[in-house]
Amino acid sequence: MPLSKHVLLIHGWSARRSSMEDVAQLLRDTGFNVVPMLLGEYPSLYDDVRVEDVARRMSKVIAGLQADGTLAAQFHVIVHSTGAFVTREWIADLFAAGKPVPVQNFLMLAPANHGSPLATYGRSALGRMLKFNFSRGFQSGEEVLHALELGSAYQQQLDLRDRLSRDGDTASPYGNAATKVRPYVIVGAQPIDGTTILNQNGWDGTVRIAGANFDPRGVTVDFTKDKRNPQIKGWTVRGPERTAFAVLPDRTHLTILNPTRNSKSLSDDPEIRDRLRKMIVEALSVENAAQYNKVQAAWQAVNDHTRQLAQSGAEAEALRQRVLRKEGDRIPSRYNEHYQIVLDVKDDTPFPIGDYFLWLTAPSRNDPARGLKFSDTITAAEIKAHTDVLRNVHVNRRAPHRRVLHLDRMELKKKGGFFDTLDYRREHLFVAGITVSASGSKISFFDGDAKHGSGFIPLRAEETNSDYNHDDRFLRRYATHYIEIIVPRIADDDVFSVEPYSG
Repeated sequence: MPLSKHVLLIHGWSARRSSMEDVAQLLRDTGFNVVPMLLGEYPSLYDDVRVEDVARRMSKVIAGLQADGTLAAQFHVIVHSTGAFVTREWIADLFAAGKPVPVQNFLMLAPANHGSPLATYGRSALGRMLKFNFSRGFQSGEEVLHALELGSAYQQQLDLRDRLSRDGDTASPYGNAATKVRPYVIVGAQPIDGTTILNQNGWDGTVRIAGANFDPRGVTVDFTKDKRNPQIKGWTVRGPERTAFAVLPDRTHLTILNPTRNSKSLSDDPEIRDRLRKMIVEALSVENAAQYNKVQAAWQAVNDHTRQLAQSGAEAEALRQRVLRKEGDRIPSRYNEHYQIVLDVKDDTPFPIGDYFLWLTAPSRNDPARGLKFSDTITAAEIKAHTDVLRNVHVNRRAPHRRVLHLDRMELKKKGGFFDTLDYRREHLFVAGITVSASGSKISFFDGDAKHGSGFIPLRAEETNSDYNHDDRFLRRYATHYIEIIVPRIADDDVFSVEPYSG
């Protein structure tokens, strides 16, 4: 199948088709066919509209345009922000139904693949007032925002349809072969003016870099057989192991849509300013696996360059001055790589557990054998983990058993960081301890005779050659990780008993 010249553009939540006009102009100038009616608007600000509704309507519109010859049988898609949800839902529906997916190259600009820290603000009273108009009233797209909230069940369900599976299934619409949808992600590393008050790093002012990445990982940690040595089962990756992914230090969530307007770049370096334009055209020009792998390697080199901006020392500072024109944009921690972890805790019935305590630590030399226990004494490792490594915790409002951690990888690995400060009494492991308190006098967790029980989950070893009995590279830089935790629910013996009949 020859490479298509047709491109479909999909915008994000609360945006309009005009938000992608600069991208459209670039495509027209490069010889692509951007049909104006394909710059589709959708009512993302109405409270009763869900992502699934938009995707189903999108499917009908595309089928109609292909039937009348307006849209080619094969085409490319470029999305921004929430547009990734809409398009992925549409692709997953086609794939599940056994229908061919007509997309060749799928480029996601600052996609909200794994949520946005701003989603809860959009549903607030202030958010509704800011989005007010007379035809819609105070609606702000509540259902779409629920899907966008960090840790939403929708995000995991979508990942389990197209990128992950619990049962070993590797089937996916995505891949680098000519018959698959070839995915790409480009995201910025600069916050939008005014969003710095939220005190986030590793984001573009709307989505986190680790949340934009299209390469999630998942694992189930089951404490029901042995609380000291839980059964750990990794989820299977569907599609490509690694997506072509790039982090641009000079772009925000908004300026990622301005590839031809160099004034929107935060750099004076001509090469840096022009990178976004070249990368968009590059992604839409790929037609086989060899070309995809070449793009992937080139974009990884971009990430290596961005990573250098987070380093300390005179050489890194000189690089920041060359890449970024303003001193206020040269904050090294903005470029630190992060992990995003989505925790889902339930008992073995299974019933969600929203009331649990989580802490990050390094176990003592004896802990792996006897089981990690909650202590009233706070260790230096725990202080370091919670003050430096842990950057944010979000409890999902619809599902409080789902929590999202944002972890700073550099603070974990750097000289003077978490691993570097561990003494000889500690295993060089980064682990999460979980304690679940008894819910009353009759039901407890982990132990039947305790007010609270604990277990620990290994997240990352300091060295990749660790002999610890777990994949020491579960945490991947710039990625989202699902950890499903199952704890034993223990009922007191007198919840049900048999007494001799005395009549």
